[in-house]
Amino acid sequence: MEEPEKAESEKFIRFSVSLSEDLLKEFDKVTETLGIQGRSDAIRKAMRDFIVNYTWMDKSEGPMAGSITIILDHETTGIMDELTELQHKHINLIASSMHVHLDERDCMIVLAVRGDVKNVEKLNNELLALKGVKLVKYTIMTSGSELP
Repeated sequence: MEEPEKAESEKFIRFSVSLSEDLLKEFDKVTETLGIQGRSDAIRKAMRDFIVNYTWMDKSEGPMAGSITIILDHETTGIMDELTELQHKHINLIASSMHVHLDERDCMIVLAVRGDVKNVEKLNNELLALKGVKLVKYTIMTSGSELP
């Protein structure tokens, strides 16, 4: 398999990892299913995800990008109006939104967000407090330029 092009300043280091046979089989299966070309590429992607999840989780200030996914009962009185009002109130943080009808009562709203992490967390908390909201999933990402 061909290695991806490397930036001149990027230095690759080989290392070995000990895994159970079952874990490696599952990893290879997922890698193949996703169409990732080789274990090295899959491990790089998994390591970046691990780093982002565990370093940005504790970040308390500065710019971020991410998403807020909300599951709500759209039949709860006023929920859609309150949600729209919150989106307008935080228009500087919300880059895009998507509305998905899950069944006759429940909807999923996905908000693509970017801005100061404190402000996005404030929006997340305001969404959590809405009557009719069943679940909120907050995902912090980082810009590609900040990835190792």
